[in-house]
Amino acid sequence: MAGFNPVYAGLGDNKLDVYGATDVAIWTITMGASDTYTAGGLALVAATFGLSRPIAGVEVIGVSTAALGVTWMWNVTTQKLTGYWSGTASAVFNELSGSIANWVLTVRVTTLR
Repeated sequence: MAGFNPVYAGLGDNKLDVYGATDVAIWTITMGASDTYTAGGLALVAATFGLSRPIAGVEVIGVSTAALGVTWMWNVTTQKLTGYWSGTASAVFNELSGSIANWVLTVRVTTLR
């Protein structure tokens, strides 16, 4: 199936934590065997991670070997996790495209306070 069909799994004792006075969650996002990157990125909502406040940011803190070399950015306007790569000497970043089958991302999701 084209597009994103990831499996989400919380990490740690209770899947949630607190960073100062801000709720955070650390989860893995595992892409499906036939997933392809969809232009604009992966839409994420706080409830997916057991959080009740709006997402302030998503940081990719770990990746599987297949996902190495990709820069991930949280787009605050679209609320999507977007992947970029630089395949040229000019270091121009291009949005991902194509297969992301079985890629695994470990993310830290931080909420607004």
